[in-house]
Amino acid sequence: MGSALAAGRGHVFGVTEGPGHRTALAFLPDHPEENVGTLARVRTPEDPDADVVFERSAERPMGLWAEAGESLLRIVPLLGLDAPPADELEDCRLCPGCYRPVYEGSSSRTLIGACQLPLMGLCRLCAEGSTLRSLRQADVPIDTRQRAVLETVAAALG
Repeated sequence: MGSALAAGRGHVFGVTEGPGHRTALAFLPDHPEENVGTLARVRTPEDPDADVVFERSAERPMGLWAEAGESLLRIVPLLGLDAPPADELEDCRLCPGCYRPVYEGSSSRTLIGACQLPLMGLCRLCAEGSTLRSLRQADVPIDTRQRAVLETVAAALG
């Protein structure tokens, strides 16, 4: 993926199969216009006449995609990909607003009185309202529980 982004070449990876469809992550250079590229999660139905659905996508100038690709090429070799996967998360809680890990030493927030039960363990970005603003700007679908938490935070801030 890093090589494709750096070179401005189209690439499809991470194909998963579901009932009646495939989902993939695809990089589309010069889409929707010249010098702009799209990274998208797309769903393709088994029916070849049916439309491809863009579930999520990000459009950025090709220069930014090239920088991202070069960064991936530098960072990924340092990750030690041959290390065995972790059996479980490190000692942390997941933020109820975005599911990011919140470690004991990291700053987290508690909203008391914002709802029937206090919201505990919010990461800084959710507690400040940044997560909800970003998701709304990107027009990303949000699951029901996550939306309830983030909207409760927004109401408490407003």
